[in-house]
Amino acid sequence: MNPLNPWLLHAEQLLNQRHLPAALACFDVAQRKGADPDRCAAGRWRIWMLQGKFEEAWRESDAILRRGAPNPHRFWNGESIRGKRVILRCLHGFGDAVQFLRYMPALQSIASSVILEVPPRMLSLARCIRGADQIITWGEAAPARQPEWDVQIEVTELPYFFRTRQRDLPVATNYLRLPQQAQRSAAAAFRGPESIHAGVVWSSGEWNLTRSIPLAELRPLFDDPGITFWNLQGGEVRNQWSDLGSAFNLRDTPALCADAGLVPLAAVISRLDLVITVDTLTAHLAGALGRPTWLLLQHAADWRWMHARDDSPWYPSLRIFRQPRQGDWASVVTQLREALTEWHSPQAESRAA
Repeated sequence: MNPLNPWLLHAEQLLNQRHLPAALACFDVAQRKGADPDRCAAGRWRIWMLQGKFEEAWRESDAILRRGAPNPHRFWNGESIRGKRVILRCLHGFGDAVQFLRYMPALQSIASSVILEVPPRMLSLARCIRGADQIITWGEAAPARQPEWDVQIEVTELPYFFRTRQRDLPVATNYLRLPQQAQRSAAAAFRGPESIHAGVVWSSGEWNLTRSIPLAELRPLFDDPGITFWNLQGGEVRNQWSDLGSAFNLRDTPALCADAGLVPLAAVISRLDLVITVDTLTAHLAGALGRPTWLLLQHAADWRWMHARDDSPWYPSLRIFRQPRQGDWASVVTQLREALTEWHSPQAESRAA
């Protein structure tokens, strides 16, 4: 198989440009002309998911599974897990875990037990989501004795495992149950003059810079004196907030940012009237908590946000603002300013009533 098959490379280019019907046809031709069938199937899988055609995507997954060699690591290979001890591993991003851990109660209903393994930083948050019989991590906080299990599943495989269709996916209806102490601490941060509170996250990290928007481009949003904007950004870039100046409606409290811990961050989000964020963990936390969330997406956005729609069946409280062209954040900010004006007036009237 030739990895440089010109049909395959053209199909992937069309997919990145979001010319989906043309890309789909091109992947079929590429496979007939000797391109790697799994790579072609993975491309078609993304197209089906972008279009919300989950059942077609699972057929691509089935084909990849049939062609695969036996897995020496005992990851789930399509067999029944009924009555078995399952370990659910969260090996990708925190956002992936938050999005797909909603399936745990369904998994628990058919397995004899569910062991949830999460990164150390996510341990406290994982305890806020029901459906696990045991929660473990690795590193210094790993259990002295590893639990026994029969089969392991990576958390991102759960939609495929349950053969989820768009019309019956488990909707996010506040499935994060935060500790009362965390909620009280978050509430204390918002004491003071009555205001509308919005949290802001502009960077999704170094590994995919196209998801991030320069903070300076968001500056026009902050001219509304009736809204208090809170810096929720984590990492070194959070210090860019000080470049905006010392306006009275811009607040930067480190205890509220993503570096403070996932449960404190989630608790703060639960108190906000609005979250404005790029594609990162904050979007998933806000969606799982059912908070009004405006998600800013690059043109070639991830499959989970689908294509050419301004809502998400995964998170009903989400509203999506998309780049019309790759790199065009200016158009997104223009849409945001108009939407913020429309949203602010009824919010202010409701608080005054």
